[in-house]
Amino acid sequence: MATIALPLRRVAIARTSTAVPLIIGLTGTLLSWFGSGWDVSWHRIFGRDTFWSTPHLFIYVGVALWGMAALVATATAMAGRPIRGRPFVLGPLRAELGLALIGVGALVTILAGPFDNLWHSVFGRDVDIWSPPHIAGIVGGAIGLLGWLAATAPGVFPIDERMRRLLRLFTLGNLIAISVFALNFYYITSVTREAFFYPLLVSALVPATLAIATVAIPGRWAATSAALAYTIIALLGYGMLAGSGWRPPAFPPLVIAGAIAIDLLRARAGRPAHRLALGLAFTVAFVAAELMRMLVFAPPVPSSALGGVEPRLTALYFQYYEQTVARPWLSLWPLAAVLLGAPLAAASWIAGKRIAAALADDLHSEAFAHS
Repeated sequence: MATIALPLRRVAIARTSTAVPLIIGLTGTLLSWFGSGWDVSWHRIFGRDTFWSTPHLFIYVGVALWGMAALVATATAMAGRPIRGRPFVLGPLRAELGLALIGVGALVTILAGPFDNLWHSVFGRDVDIWSPPHIAGIVGGAIGLLGWLAATAPGVFPIDERMRRLLRLFTLGNLIAISVFALNFYYITSVTREAFFYPLLVSALVPATLAIATVAIPGRWAATSAALAYTIIALLGYGMLAGSGWRPPAFPPLVIAGAIAIDLLRARAGRPAHRLALGLAFTVAFVAAELMRMLVFAPPVPSSALGGVEPRLTALYFQYYEQTVARPWLSLWPLAAVLLGAPLAAASWIAGKRIAAALADDLHSEAFAHS
């Protein structure tokens, strides 16, 4: 019995050690996810703060854990561990492609921190998500999440198939979340969500992840599942901030309506539907859902700024609100958003399919590229 138990114990230890990067990375993802939402709420209440604010620490400790996960995986691969999944080799460096992307994403996001401080020292305080350092951080986060999507491919980590699918849904939901976070004031407050530019941005950003989902978690309702995962994640963050007395962002965009439309069209087509038709389905459903929400749950007219302490925040906030007044939902602007948003959504869908093909196993990437 002892001779049998010893090999089993070694197998258990080996399986645990191979899962160490996954455990480290998931912990980092949760920390950085919470820190990002908290950071926006913090700025709305206290204004611009130091690099060492508590939300910043959550973000950067979480991203640093991503980097640690990639380093652990690379070190063990260079020490002779077999590569599990699509390989990445650069000189002496070797690891799984997904784990290499996680390391790149972590590095880009970490470097965005000192870049942000330098930007403020040269140009002063910003009150906008759309500054170069912030965009760099968002891009780094997206690269890292794509890495986690590749790293949760079958065979990379010794995990149950149901758990692997759940982790992929969590990653896909966060990919949509980071796209919505990049919407700037459209992410922060619902009163700024006018009827033209807001749906165009959503159409350009979100369908890419829905397309990736149809490859990462094949099935009739793949896009809907990814959008549902995002909605749950967003509502969870909303509830945590609101319940603890912090200012939550706006209610999550109804991207799930567009995802359902895409899945229904994919199922009825019997074969890969035309990209423009999928883009039109997403945009029509999303704009219609947002129109109904704006009519039924119209946000109140603002009487002051976001309650923050930054005068520039006040000015920028009301600039966005002026756009809302100029492009109301009860007008022809939603129709214009549909007409221009459909090709944007189609292009986003194509980009997502190509990204999924690049991350997928070589045996299947060609099929994915044409699906």
